[in-house]
Amino acid sequence: MRVEGPAVSLPSGLGRHGDEAKEETKGGLPMDINRLDLNLLKIFDSVYRLRNLSEVAKEVNLSQPAVSHALGRLREALNDRLFVRSPGGFEPTERCERLAPPVRAALETIKDSLMDSSNFRPEDCNREFRLLLSDVGEMLLVPALMSRLREIAPRVKLAIFQAPRVNYEQMLQDRKVDIAVGHLNMLRQTMRKQSLFQDGCVVLRREQVGRSKPLTREVFEQSYHVMIMPPDDPVEEGLANLNVSRNVTLRIPNYFALPEVIGTSDLLATVPSRIGRYLGGRASLDIYPVPFPEPVFDVHMYWHMRHDDDQAHTWLREIFLELFQSPT
Repeated sequence: MRVEGPAVSLPSGLGRHGDEAKEETKGGLPMDINRLDLNLLKIFDSVYRLRNLSEVAKEVNLSQPAVSHALGRLREALNDRLFVRSPGGFEPTERCERLAPPVRAALETIKDSLMDSSNFRPEDCNREFRLLLSDVGEMLLVPALMSRLREIAPRVKLAIFQAPRVNYEQMLQDRKVDIAVGHLNMLRQTMRKQSLFQDGCVVLRREQVGRSKPLTREVFEQSYHVMIMPPDDPVEEGLANLNVSRNVTLRIPNYFALPEVIGTSDLLATVPSRIGRYLGGRASLDIYPVPFPEPVFDVHMYWHMRHDDDQAHTWLREIFLELFQSPT
């Protein structure tokens, strides 16, 4: 398969021909670069990510024997086993681990170049966009986003990822995701951001039927609390900056179990305002303003500058702004 377009940086030796097409491998045997084509590199990338030949066959739309044959061609051409069977699937060799990032980057560069068209039409787009969201973002953003996409671009697919916030910038840099949403401090000049909205905090409490009382700071500090991890959550940062003390008796990794935990106990939970209203509307919970100066934090959409001129990516960012950006 021949791909026309700008020069692409492939792993060492993968883009040369003729006498230069033979590279010495670690074992000293020649590697025949002419035997590699784009389809083999796509299969290599898919096996590396999925570690299961049945799943790879579905993704690349080939039979499993065809995938096995392609993997054999890769092993022969690169003079390395690349993947070793294990109880958990295919595990990459050391050389495979070195090859995977540049191969992935090369494939993404080719895809971005080919998808860049002056005649972009959302209704014809069948691209999969990878979004990096917190569990709050997943609950608040994904339903509205999918509903809108089904109306105007039904062939577009989304893949949602979660990761510690400290990894967001590197995942954008490494092309693992296309867009990230959160309250972050991006340092690299290659990163772009767009403000979506500001959020504050509220306190969730089991519904006090007929005897609702004001939530004072004294009551807040004397009560027992549930804390949502991870500790770099903007709510936790805001409370720490205000020196607000809590008696935390339960720590949970996300918000999904929170309504039942609060609804069946006397625990309090301090959460972002938007997720508080979302959960309060789906369970018998009282929502209180925080009894101290409310921490406020900005939520942005982030992407890498390589996507500035990517029309499909630009279109999706505009959908985010249309759906979620608060008026300034």
